[in-house]
Amino acid sequence: MSVNKTLIIAHRGTHRDRGDENTLIAFQRAIAAGVDGLEVDVQLYGNRLILKHDQDGVVPADVATFDDFLALIATTQYQGLLLIELKGRVGAEQLYRELQAKQLPNAVMLQSFQELPLRKWRRLDANVPIGYLRHVPNMVSWRLWRDGIIQQVNLDYRYWYLAWLRPFGVKIYWWTPNTRGWTTLLRMLSVRGIITDIASKIL
Repeated sequence: MSVNKTLIIAHRGTHRDRGDENTLIAFQRAIAAGVDGLEVDVQLYGNRLILKHDQDGVVPADVATFDDFLALIATTQYQGLLLIELKGRVGAEQLYRELQAKQLPNAVMLQSFQELPLRKWRRLDANVPIGYLRHVPNMVSWRLWRDGIIQQVNLDYRYWYLAWLRPFGVKIYWWTPNTRGWTTLLRMLSVRGIITDIASKIL
């Protein structure tokens, strides 16, 4: 994939009104559409990493696991970016170990709203791309950047005017602009990536 284009990343796959988000079917649709990347939510439940956004203790009987997701990537030979978000503060090392075991050729970014997993991933791997999820940058963002923990700050699209940070070497992936107007604006700004629910419609 070109390093100069704005990457279009399918937020939790290509789903229908969140009804089947983070499912293998949703990711299969996104892959078939030819998106540049897949964003997936992962959380540790018991001793399993499962694909789920809400941390509410409710786990569907047919919930897919992180291993299922990685197997889908391998089986389909999908070559795009894997943007992997860990929900909560636990499971970072298990996620990293399962990912490494598959030895996929894809570019990967690990991301979280929590500082602890980011620092744990950096201790495990000096080179893996890591992004800090925020609505807007805060002092923790700058500390993580200064310490070499993160390369990206992944921000809420409503703060698009912070795209001026780019000349300072800060890579920003923007979540979740879900209208053509917003995605067009961000493309005009030549942002690094757009994480959106309408990825399949704006390619």
